[in-house]
Amino acid sequence: MNAGLPLLHDTFARAARRAAATGTPTLASVSVPLRPLDFFNLIAAWDDGVTPWCFHEAGDASVTLYGWDCAVELSATGDTRFAQIDARWRTLVSDAITAGPQPPRLVGGFRFDSRGPRSAHWASFPDASMTLAKLLIVREGDAHWAVCQQVVAAHDDPAALAHACLARIESLGALAPAAEDDAPHLLHTQALQASEWQHEVRRAVDAIHDGAFGKVVLARDVLEQYARPVAIAPLLRRLRRRDAHAHLFAVRRDGACFVGATPERLARVAAGDVRTHALAGTIRRGATPDDDRALGAALMASAKERLEHALVVDAIRAALAPLSRALDVPNQPSLHRLPKLQHLSTPIRATLNADATLLQVVAALHPTPAVAGHPRAPALDHIRAYEGFDRGWYAAPIGWIDAHGNGDFIVALRSALIAGGACRLFAGCGIVADSEPINEYQETELKLSGMQAAIRVREAATERPGRTQASASSMVD
Repeated sequence: MNAGLPLLHDTFARAARRAAATGTPTLASVSVPLRPLDFFNLIAAWDDGVTPWCFHEAGDASVTLYGWDCAVELSATGDTRFAQIDARWRTLVSDAITAGPQPPRLVGGFRFDSRGPRSAHWASFPDASMTLAKLLIVREGDAHWAVCQQVVAAHDDPAALAHACLARIESLGALAPAAEDDAPHLLHTQALQASEWQHEVRRAVDAIHDGAFGKVVLARDVLEQYARPVAIAPLLRRLRRRDAHAHLFAVRRDGACFVGATPERLARVAAGDVRTHALAGTIRRGATPDDDRALGAALMASAKERLEHALVVDAIRAALAPLSRALDVPNQPSLHRLPKLQHLSTPIRATLNADATLLQVVAALHPTPAVAGHPRAPALDHIRAYEGFDRGWYAAPIGWIDAHGNGDFIVALRSALIAGGACRLFAGCGIVADSEPINEYQETELKLSGMQAAIRVREAATERPGRTQASASSMVD
């Protein structure tokens, strides 16, 4: 790997000279190939509970990212937080110096609602935080890369920066297999009583009948306290084993980690092509194949669930239309099956206008009726007034964007905020005119159960082929 030192030094030196000439720090990045590694082993080895990091693995195996430490954080507040990050990122990359095939990338996320209630346990997760990691490990297909990223000032020492990056890359070769942790002992659970939450569902149904809105999404948070800290890397590994197609994510900030395995992608952009999907309308999986098919058929035939789904489809179409020159929206949904649930799903594609950006798409789509309601404004007002807790980054966009404007954002569902042994889990469901409170409560119980099982149960080790591989003694390809 010492062969990479001159490239690192030269790139950082060029950035320092440009910073001196312009009077502004310059983004510099260097990407070098790596031998395949196991991301869960990497997280286990490097997660010290203090250093910030982000992990993102697309459910379609397109890209996996692990960003360690922070070279610079782009943060923003309020309703314009997406536009603020967008503008600052485009300014930062406009004068960047890069070496190697991988572009610089930001990784991070946003609050669900910048006007919503605030709680201390979400204090480390601001309205918007996108991080340029000092070291970004990237897997695309079968190729692995280390991307060293810095914002270099005129007075920075290029040699020191290069040696620090090299040392961190070389440490990848010493990764050991992460041990599976035993299931932690649950001490107690704190949550709103079922009857109280169902009362809120009835209140929402009454508001719908009174014409306040057509749909609102009500969520619950459940606090589980365990006897010892919950280890994040084994939890992610178990979540992957439970669902090979979920989008995995984890964000570590100041002693807390927000982690989940969501079925829902908000938007992926590649060369101006947008991929998203409407995911709304839910029923459980069956105990037998015949039962499962019957439940799926009942979901497809349900007027209530089809209405809930159609609201999401229509809202996505309306949000994308001003930003796109072409839209492809199927007429009928299909079934999207998960380990415990099945949903109505409609894949949607669009071709962006030449001047449209990924974060403009994210801002237009979030929050969809699948996580807020319809119409958006009165549904959000109802959530703020009656839901009774701070969603923080739950049900919000989390993902990445690169220097070319490509990127991928998911909706942070089926998730938990973990700080030591304290695990705050989240689940919600869409309320429409004929919603039954007991049924909606049972749906949230099903949605919570996946994360609860992954935290509490140690499963037999069987890797998903092609996702992660044993780390090699020498990481450089």
